[in-house]
Amino acid sequence: MPPIFGILNTTLQSVDPEMIRRMKKAAVYVKPREIFSNELPGAFLAAAVVKENPLVPRKDTLVVDGNWVLVADINIFKKEELLNELRRPENLPTLKLLHTSLKTISDAFLVMQSWKKWGKDCVKHLYGDFAFVIFNTQTGEVFCGRDHLGVRPLFYTFQQGLFIFASELRLITAALPVKPAIRKEYLLDTLITGKTAKHLAPFEDCYRLKPAHTIHIRNNSINESEYWQADSEKAIRYKTEQEYLDLLRKILTSAVTMRCQGVSECGTELSGGLDSSAITGIAAKYMIHYNNKLSAFSNLFPDESNIEFKDEREFIEAMREFIPFNWFGVDQLSEDLAKTFKAAVNIQGIYTQQNFSVFGKALYEEAGNQHIQMLLSGFGGDELVSARIAMPWNELIRAGEWKIIIDEIFFQGITIKSLLKPLLIIIRYLKSRLLRKKYTSGVFTKELLDRRFTNLPLQKDFASKHLLRELLGCNYRRLRHKKISQRQFDRITMDHVPQRMEYCYAAAAQYGMEYRYPLLDKDLVETVLAFPPWLKQRHGMNRYMFRQAIKGFVPEKIRKRNDKSGATIPHIFNSMTTDREPLFDIIHSAEDSSYLEKIFDLSRFHEWYHKLVRRDPEEINYLNPGAFYTYLMMMIFEEKSISCPPPAPFKGPACR
Repeated sequence: MPPIFGILNTTLQSVDPEMIRRMKKAAVYVKPREIFSNELPGAFLAAAVVKENPLVPRKDTLVVDGNWVLVADINIFKKEELLNELRRPENLPTLKLLHTSLKTISDAFLVMQSWKKWGKDCVKHLYGDFAFVIFNTQTGEVFCGRDHLGVRPLFYTFQQGLFIFASELRLITAALPVKPAIRKEYLLDTLITGKTAKHLAPFEDCYRLKPAHTIHIRNNSINESEYWQADSEKAIRYKTEQEYLDLLRKILTSAVTMRCQGVSECGTELSGGLDSSAITGIAAKYMIHYNNKLSAFSNLFPDESNIEFKDEREFIEAMREFIPFNWFGVDQLSEDLAKTFKAAVNIQGIYTQQNFSVFGKALYEEAGNQHIQMLLSGFGGDELVSARIAMPWNELIRAGEWKIIIDEIFFQGITIKSLLKPLLIIIRYLKSRLLRKKYTSGVFTKELLDRRFTNLPLQKDFASKHLLRELLGCNYRRLRHKKISQRQFDRITMDHVPQRMEYCYAAAAQYGMEYRYPLLDKDLVETVLAFPPWLKQRHGMNRYMFRQAIKGFVPEKIRKRNDKSGATIPHIFNSMTTDREPLFDIIHSAEDSSYLEKIFDLSRFHEWYHKLVRRDPEEINYLNPGAFYTYLMMMIFEEKSISCPPPAPFKGPACR
């Protein structure tokens, strides 16, 4: 579905036509889009639709019903269930709704009807990816909703009765008469490789609607509320392991196939790992069943490079031999890294805190050339559905799961190791009971974080003044939970999850595509959270239940693999070595900025670059390559912006 944007005056005064003009002018894309808009008393609502896109007819974006007007970026995946709910006699359906068929009804129309029936509770009845805004042209009332996990973004600012919103941040800043200042939290979080809280946008007075939240504005007062939270205490318990696996396979398959329905040009990101391969296998079978063919896109390391580098080619080839699909390998950017960074800053309207969307540019270009309408991504699996976890011995002991414990210890028979293991488990259990720490940093020890922070080329005075080392420590500090489900729920709701999808949304939209994330399906998330912990790590096999559930969808070579290169976009490393000069040009241009010189020790960037290129195994874990790329984007952004002074010293507690 298309990016949406608009300006609403809750006092019903006319909207400044110059603001509308600037907003429309900023809505430009590599693949041309048409701007469908509605200008009503006190309101301008618009959607940027790809020309001749059969997936998104005009009626699917804008709906007017009496005094209510709606603009939506939405995919409802259980449309029939929602339509049946609306048709129930107790819901007093309209005659029009009673005789409307699934083939002719739009998702946006269903949202409007849901709003009219259930009011602010309408979001509790929606299943899919969505961001929408509803406005009353008589009262100035505004209602907005965002989907459960944050697949569809919605940025906004509300000042002096003006509610300005957009799927992409750059459209909001374009509309404003004065460009807002960078938010202090965003700057400092970026410098320490952190992720800013999911409700804050990079600019002052701009915000992001949080996943599973709504905004309601009445009488010029704004109220944000949460409508859903996965229940980490819910438990699904069966008698046999096979019952769990059958349920997981059913819901996983449904999560993928429902996102392919109605899409003729469907693509996947295929890295060769477990998640992307499973999604590609399921989607390919579905497309074949309907006499269509899936297209898969893979980032590779270039063949002609003299650098020794291992990519995932052998596993990608295994998938190609296993099931038919169109395949496109991408082994280089269409332009150098410096130009890629500049394009990313223009698209996002700011430098990014995550770089996948930046380096995926070549893949988006190729998918756009193949007229792909929708890309399926395996993102989200590592956060929950296919996450690696250690065997939760303590939780099993507390639950009295002695049969499972004995089976797990002796699954390879009685050996010296298996006989000693219970003693080690008991010692660890007693230690956890004695040392009841409230917080944990996991593998991110103080020593590791010290080394990472020391390698960042920050000015010591600036870092000290803003407590950056303390902020870095807080960035990795988490509440210590006893249950695996609670830990995994925390992970699936971390700030980086919706943020990455927001970045990728804007980047893919340039080429006329939308992202869908089967492993962040609401039913799938709730089901996996409710499964017993021993299913997630079993008989020495990590990601056990996911591996078992995808039998037949991927070759055994992939299903049983236990390694991963970790290089999601391998050709970027090659680009870094070949694009040295344009990258250094960015650094040299930063020397003219007094603002940047107060933040960075620019003399250290050359050494940092050479360490990154050398890839010394003993140093690579401490070099922060992502920060190097982000810092360059900060320099690009500063060069094209009006210089502003560094923020005031951070005087509050280091952990926000």
